[in-house]
Amino acid sequence: MSGISNKDRIKELLHQKFDRKLFKYEIVFSKYAGHVEELSRQAAVAGHDLVVAVGGDGSVNETGAGLVGSETRMGIIPSGSGNGLAHYLNIPFNLDRAIECLNQFRSRKIDTATLNGHFFCNVAGAGFDAQVATEFAKVKRRGFWSYFKLVLEEYPGYKARTYKLNYQGQEITRKALLITFANSNQFGNNAIIAPDAKADDGLLDICIMSKVPLIEAPLLGQLLMFKLINRTHYVEYIKTPEITVVQEADENCHVDGEPLEAGKVLHVKVNPLSLNVVVPH
Repeated sequence: MSGISNKDRIKELLHQKFDRKLFKYEIVFSKYAGHVEELSRQAAVAGHDLVVAVGGDGSVNETGAGLVGSETRMGIIPSGSGNGLAHYLNIPFNLDRAIECLNQFRSRKIDTATLNGHFFCNVAGAGFDAQVATEFAKVKRRGFWSYFKLVLEEYPGYKARTYKLNYQGQEITRKALLITFANSNQFGNNAIIAPDAKADDGLLDICIMSKVPLIEAPLLGQLLMFKLINRTHYVEYIKTPEITVVQEADENCHVDGEPLEAGKVLHVKVNPLSLNVVVPH
């Protein structure tokens, strides 16, 4: 029930376009936070072939959390604010084409990951983007422009934090605006934070971004949209299947855009090829 689209319209289209020769289906509306994960897990246990998330990254997160490790496939009809995993997997945003993608029933396995045991399938993070995610969760009007407005409001006063990162026997200390744990390549809306990330390589791309002077921030935004953020000296990348990050203080993180109280010590680990997702041909 979250997101920005007309769910009744999607319901009508499903009745019109879903291939009833292939599928018997049921439409269920979520009633509270966490309900989608419960429904998805029940469907996997019952042996259903497909569970479709109709929504944004939060709905995809809960659906994936319920299906991870099972043979039940996850479908996506993207209708949220960012739709990061849907963008990465090239899932159509045209509703008719998204349903046709489900009818074709072609799937691929992707990695998922956990942050202190909390599931994510697209990106998680600490620092500035977690701060924005926390504030965005309080906003009634969703969508890209609401998110963008928050970024503009929060950025000038946000101070970079110091983090200790431990991975593969190494320890480094960095002062950073944000640290992103990227399974796919983007936050959403084609804002590409980790251009080289692949969701099926058994690795996370850890993006460590320094705070950019305010005068250069618009350029950084353009680099995000043109898949060139890795060309700037403000960003450093680590590829690893597992990492522990120690924050200065007990601050919120986010998993797939949803704010999370995770504590000072963040343990992030990949779960290779653990989720079946329906994708276009």
